[in-house]
Amino acid sequence: MRVFLLAAALVLLGAGSLRAQTEAAVLAKAEQLIGQKKYESAYRALEEFDPKNTRVAVVLKKEDIALNYYLLSVNLEVFGLRDLKANEQVAQLRGKPGKYSSYQLPVAEVLTALKRRRPTDYRLDLGLGHYYYTLQQCGCGKQRFSDEELLQKAQQYYAEAHSHNQEDYESRFAMGFMLMRKQQLAAAVPELERSVALNAEYPNAHYNLAYAYAALERPAEALPHAKQAAALYAFQPYKGEAQGMVEALEKHLQGGPALNLLGTRNADGSQPAGAYAALREQVAAAVARKASNAKELTLKLFQLDPENDGMYADLMDIYQANDQFPAMEMFFREQLPTAPQTPTAQGMLHFYVAILNMQLGRTAAAYPHFQQADAQLRKVAKPDNPLFDTIRRGLAESKPRR
Repeated sequence: MRVFLLAAALVLLGAGSLRAQTEAAVLAKAEQLIGQKKYESAYRALEEFDPKNTRVAVVLKKEDIALNYYLLSVNLEVFGLRDLKANEQVAQLRGKPGKYSSYQLPVAEVLTALKRRRPTDYRLDLGLGHYYYTLQQCGCGKQRFSDEELLQKAQQYYAEAHSHNQEDYESRFAMGFMLMRKQQLAAAVPELERSVALNAEYPNAHYNLAYAYAALERPAEALPHAKQAAALYAFQPYKGEAQGMVEALEKHLQGGPALNLLGTRNADGSQPAGAYAALREQVAAAVARKASNAKELTLKLFQLDPENDGMYADLMDIYQANDQFPAMEMFFREQLPTAPQTPTAQGMLHFYVAILNMQLGRTAAAYPHFQQADAQLRKVAKPDNPLFDTIRRGLAESKPRR
């Protein structure tokens, strides 16, 4: 990753030192700044108050800011942060060139040292779980650990924290995700339910819980969570996927066709329920290590059901997590001539080729694909489908200027 760390904003403390403040006041100020998207200011306030990383609550808040709001990082040990404008999003800026303040926080080293001094402070186990889970998700630790080793460490620390009443919605969600990854869907359900109980506004927990219930053939329990995910998602493609799940579940509950949701297959289908998930995990592992068979496995997953919007979302997640947007765009574009010439398959391919070209800054290339996506998907989707909002914005932003 090319790193642009142009300004190390380490401010020398003067007569008005923050150390004169209480820990509670500094933490409250940091929370206020986070709410205003002033992430670098929040981190700087904490750094000035506790530069030697001796206070557990302050260190854990530093970790929270560093892991969730960094724009650039080096091995999740050096973090580029800055204050954002109201209309800016971390996801849109992460990894792009710019001016950032640089902060060093070797999370595992710092938290482990604190744990040695405070062996019964299980907040630190929760923090270590977050670190190893994030390290696996971002693909930053592959030189030191395999994915399985990272997830095992995360699960170990989370389990220890949870057994001592230290939890948050992210840790419960992560535990549910890791169990689903192992195809332990029934065991994942209570973890995801707990995540929802701790934060009912987190759409990913609702979406994965709906996924788990649908795969366990419990559609009535899946439906309210699919609806909630659709209501909470702000990113239009994700909202559209959740709404598609809602429609499929409602039709099924009204006596309609068997579910063909999120890549699962029913008993009368040609694909067993667990095979899609197993192949998806093979694709994820191959893409992460840039294996020679990554494209071949991606094609196998795609060919299972080229009209399944959940499959497109899964591939986007996999390639995005590994910063391989160009490869994903090329793959989808190459499928256009050979994929089924149906409105759904062609429309979805054009839609994601357009989205990826926008992500890559290639607006001129995106425009005709937005046009084709609009033409094809209007044949099969309702006019109020949120996908069309995304397409309309894409057409406006990518239209060639004379």
